[in-house]
Amino acid sequence: MKHFITTEFKVGITIILATLVLIFGIIWGKGFRLHTNKYKIEIAFDQVGGLVAGDPVTVNGVKEGKVLKVAWNNRRVLCTAELNNDVQLYEDATFTVISAELLAGMKIEIFPGKSQRHINFSLQPFKGAYGGRIVDVGLIIGDLAGEVSGLTQRIDSTVGMVNRMLASGKLQGDIEGSLANFNAMTGQLKTMPADLKRSLANMDSTVQQLNMFLKNNNKAVGATITNLNAITTQLDTVTVALKNVMVRIDRKKGFLGKMVNDSTLYNNLNRTLSHIDSLAKQIKEEGFHLDFF
Repeated sequence: MKHFITTEFKVGITIILATLVLIFGIIWGKGFRLHTNKYKIEIAFDQVGGLVAGDPVTVNGVKEGKVLKVAWNNRRVLCTAELNNDVQLYEDATFTVISAELLAGMKIEIFPGKSQRHINFSLQPFKGAYGGRIVDVGLIIGDLAGEVSGLTQRIDSTVGMVNRMLASGKLQGDIEGSLANFNAMTGQLKTMPADLKRSLANMDSTVQQLNMFLKNNNKAVGATITNLNAITTQLDTVTVALKNVMVRIDRKKGFLGKMVNDSTLYNNLNRTLSHIDSLAKQIKEEGFHLDFF
């Protein structure tokens, strides 16, 4: 009986130890930590590529947390994640959703930043980026292959057209004609330097003559400029005087101002001229008589 109990005790101890080893292996393999000092962080993404709650969160490639929640929020995807308390983030930290494995799974990769100032958690949610999946790369390669195939077809068509033009001899004739025109143009260009030199010589001679004229007539040119300045000053004075006269006329000052703006003087002048005209007509018809007595 004693031997039987001892055997059962040994078997039980073995099973318990094996269970503990298995549990420890699972915890170690999954990267679980026994401490509970964690904090939450919210990140907003335009695209998450199938990220779900429970996916890992790595910091510089090291697993330091997991995704707690993935929810749709105002046309964006809001992810809530937890990080170990010893992870320090700075204001230039970046958050990227990338593939966790070759064929499946996603994760949030965090670069903690190089700044000296810690991140401001009051600015949550932080903006994240989508880094793509292996499947996305395959789709891009497929699209690129289609474009390359279309480009290859266009190249084949162009090569075929060039071959047909070469076979007809038209392209060769056009090329020979273009080369002949280019040679003729080159020949014409060879004669241009002499003409250009003559033009430059004429321009230099003209400049020298102008400099000589200014040198010989320096005083006369200076006096002319002085006279022009004096005339300009006088014109300015006359302009100011005319402006003052116009202002006085507009303000009904002086004879001209009253004559222009006062209708009474205008009417009196009209009546006077009318009387003078009547008197002149009477003198013309009856003659001029003076009667002193």
